[in-house]
Amino acid sequence: MELRNQEEDAKRETPADARCCQTCRLTIRVVIAVAATILVSGLIWCFVLFATWPAAPEVDQTSRTSGEEMMTERLQQCQKQRHDVDLMLHAATQDSRCSLCPDGWRWWRSRCYFFSVELQEDRRWNESAEFCLQHNSSLAVIKDSAEMEFIQSVMGKFPHLPFMWIGLTDAKQEGQWLWLDGTDIQHYMAGTVEWDADHRDCADLRGGGSLFASSCEAYGPWACKRDS
Repeated sequence: MELRNQEEDAKRETPADARCCQTCRLTIRVVIAVAATILVSGLIWCFVLFATWPAAPEVDQTSRTSGEEMMTERLQQCQKQRHDVDLMLHAATQDSRCSLCPDGWRWWRSRCYFFSVELQEDRRWNESAEFCLQHNSSLAVIKDSAEMEFIQSVMGKFPHLPFMWIGLTDAKQEGQWLWLDGTDIQHYMAGTVEWDADHRDCADLRGGGSLFASSCEAYGPWACKRDS
């Protein structure tokens, strides 16, 4: 029901709202870039501060006291910079229309991911793929080890999660596993699908990044992926 309401709200969005959203998203990206610059600068300052801190025993008391005061001042500056960054990020994300991903989705590396576990009832593979299409996305196509680690980290938060549907199938030709973007299974990463059989045409993802062939009629959670 909540997702249906979100879709109806999206249909009622005016051109002005769309422009506002685009502006806000651009603002968020700028803020993130500025925040990253500030944080890196602060870390460099702190590193230089500690690297140049006089540790020799022959340093006189006056110099040591002056150094301690300088270190305290620099640390306070680092703390203030971090606080300012937190305020900037909080202020930039107050408008719900300006979030990089829809409600219930997770942002990672310019992509939005939806993990259905605990949010939707389990579905069959085709139904999961249809859900993703209805939300301008597709079942997740995993393109590198970093993305696999990210998805695995999310799955690890649900210890009783048996598997998750992803966008990999050999329905067109038995034994030829293709991602939903049309590429071969090993186009992005080396890997194989375990338990392959004629009646198992859909792949699911399990712990450790392992892929297993399953019946497409089995019910389970799934992961969608879309651009942010």
